[in-house]
Amino acid sequence: MSTIKDLVSVQGLFAECPSCGESFALRDANLFDATKRLPTFAIEHLQRERTKVAGELKEIREQRAELKRRSSTSAESSGVGQIVEMLSPSLPGFPVLPSDCRALFKPIDYVGFKGLSTLGEVEALVFIEVKSGRQRLSKQQRQIKNVIEQGGVRFVAADHQLGRSEEI
Repeated sequence: MSTIKDLVSVQGLFAECPSCGESFALRDANLFDATKRLPTFAIEHLQRERTKVAGELKEIREQRAELKRRSSTSAESSGVGQIVEMLSPSLPGFPVLPSDCRALFKPIDYVGFKGLSTLGEVEALVFIEVKSGRQRLSKQQRQIKNVIEQGGVRFVAADHQLGRSEEI
């Protein structure tokens, strides 16, 4: 008798599945001699596993391609956003004339001195943050907005030659 037939014929002989850890009777297992031609059930099992692995590999490739696409799209949109920020004073609908703007870009894009170029006097200071799409103000920008709205804006003349300036 072969070893496989002996194992299958013994009652009460159990093995443990290396994947799930459950015990099973060897007589219920599909044992075979791997040095000979594989039985049909083993060939079918291998085909199912290969198909499953091929599907998983395809899914991984698609996910990688999507991540690359998102990454480049995000970088492109960020670059486009920065260009729009720089050009925005010359676009229609900007709150002050381009000649009244001074660029800061961080943390707020522009400070506008409304009326400076046309009237020769400043009617208002306008802090301008350019946003496109559904972008929201950053935490720092929200803080700046709140300080401005609460009147926490001051003018300080600093005298660096004498090493003194007004206290804030």
